[in-house]
Amino acid sequence: MNERTTLVTGGTGGIGAAVAVRLGAGGDRLLIAGRDQARGARVLRDLAGANPRVDHAHVPVDLSLMADTARLADEVASRTSRLDAVVLCAGVFAGAAEWTSEGLERTFALNYLSRFLLLSRLLPLVAAAPSGRVVLVANAGKYGDSLDLDAVLEGRAHPRRHLAAASQFANDLLAVELAARLAGTSVEVTCVFPGVVRTDVFRNARGVPAPLRWVARGVARLVGSEVETAAETPARLAQDPTVGSNGGFYGPGLRPIEVPRRAADPGRRQELWEVSRVLLRPWLSASAEVAS
Repeated sequence: MNERTTLVTGGTGGIGAAVAVRLGAGGDRLLIAGRDQARGARVLRDLAGANPRVDHAHVPVDLSLMADTARLADEVASRTSRLDAVVLCAGVFAGAAEWTSEGLERTFALNYLSRFLLLSRLLPLVAAAPSGRVVLVANAGKYGDSLDLDAVLEGRAHPRRHLAAASQFANDLLAVELAARLAGTSVEVTCVFPGVVRTDVFRNARGVPAPLRWVARGVARLVGSEVETAAETPARLAQDPTVGSNGGFYGPGLRPIEVPRRAADPGRRQELWEVSRVLLRPWLSASAEVAS
């Protein structure tokens, strides 16, 4: 298989859709994952317009559910024997805890656990590429360590003020730990802070009072970048083999961000890794042992 194949989660809207279209214009075959079938169909039309010779696909999925996330991994594996890049854009901002039917706190499940599970199951496909890329679109060092792993294991929620921050810091730890585990292989892992962007993230925020959502949306519209601009850094890290460094953090314009000491802490990284494996044991497969 000569053509590149890339998976983009959150690919039916916002930054994820813009990343998918940009990568499609560069020649990648896209597998986009997202819940909304109508929006997925629109992105597929945009991809066809950018490069009509490539056969793209949308996989409807709810990434807050680990069973659905595992199903996505299986479907991706049935469609391709190689993943040149995985760009993880799906995420949510919430001001109140919610619990999924699987007993997991929704924000942490969607923003972090789904990413750990997907990567655990799909790493063999990424490793099969000549130069595999994993790009986590998160906040890349912008949050402190408010992650309470005892609460996560015991099924308790983080305080409201730490709900989103804890899941984003978990992504920082995951990016650094996974890069260390894959050092010396053909796979490179990076983490991206896209900046303030004009998306629907605040309009769709759950557990946030309407006036605060309105103010946050107004600020984003006033000072935020367009999604096409925000997509440039993750798209280049996914597609251009000349940019990026394993374990690197990046901001808008491909600007390097120093990895904070708290994210590089090996003990903290290992602790999160083990907790993640305990929580996700029902959905991990034998193939997930690649980076265990």
